Amino acid sequence: MKPQITVHMEATVDGRLVTTRYSQPFSGKTTDEVLDIYFRVAEKVGGEATILGRVTLQEFLSLNSFEHRGEAPTQTSENYNAARSGKRIFIVTDPNGKVMYEKNSDYHFITLLNKQVSDRYLAHLRECNVSWIFAGSDGQDMSKAMDVLGSDFGFTHLRLEGGGTINGTFLKAGLLDALSLLIYPGIDGLSGVSSIFEYRGKADELPAAGQALELKSVEALQDGMVWMQYKFHKI
Repeated sequence: MKPQITVHMEATVDGRLVTTRYSQPFSGKTTDEVLDIYFRVAEKVGGEATILGRVTLQEFLSLNSFEHRGEAPTQTSENYNAARSGKRIFIVTDPNGKVMYEKNSDYHFITLLNKQVSDRYLAHLRECNVSWIFAGSDGQDMSKAMDVLGSDFGFTHLRLEGGGTINGTFLKAGLLDALSLLIYPGIDGLSGVSSIFEYRGKADELPAAGQALELKSVEALQDGMVWMQYKFHKI
């Protein structure tokens, strides 16, 4: 059984995600001080683990990229569930195995891969106590990955924190159950800057087709931040 998935995001009033571009808050506080509200609300949203895209993870934890050497793809198809030791858990969408992990991290990682990664990369993951799941041949089958996370890894509720591209992938796959959205009291305004959902499909594709949002609550927080919670429904 798939875990419930809540996408938890923070954006400007025009839906943009690049925080370094945000206009200054009216409250007189710094942008970072107001953005910190996000983390406090995330604790209320809950979730046994946090799903992140590769780029978001590497920026957040300053992780380097793994140097591949053109090795042949692995022949194994087995997922690997490493010991978690009670640490905070990040689930990372990284089809091509680009993240280089560190030993003795304060976090436990579960990476979602394609079947083209090498045995050398899998050995690196084992050495760093990183779990992995093969998310289909291309590493993009999020529905299959969520099945494994529920049935084999025992998760019941996950929090998805983007960025926009991975949010769009989950939206298109119909895997989202709830949306927790914080609206920052500021504007970006530049066309083309990443937004909350960024599905990379054809011009006539509608990634939210067959889904509707029910507004469950709206709450004004400090410093002009607004928290909205929605439930996804299939229609």
